Amino acid sequence: GDIIKMHAWHGVVLKVFSNEQGQGTVLQVQTVRNVFRGYPPEFIELDAAPDAVSPATRADLEAEIQHLQQMREIGLRQMLDSIGVEAVSN
Repeated sequence: GDIIKMHAWHGVVLKVFSNEQGQGTVLQVQTVRNVFRGYPPEFIELDAAPDAVSPATRADLEAEIQHLQQMREIGLRQMLDSIGVEAVSN
């Protein structure tokens, strides 16, 4: 359950996989972005981009959640506001 930052996204490590030789670590991560998109957790190969993953805090995670909730609400409001009057009466 470690919280990490991957590029610009935050997530929670669900599982850590590594081979018997201790080389090649893969993380199963659920990101805030994927939750909002309805996507399942993703797998991240640490060896492919070791500098792309860094530790983060719960406050970082909660800030991203709040930001995406606000953006979702703004987008939904704009979509509904775009409905023409004639479309509503049909």
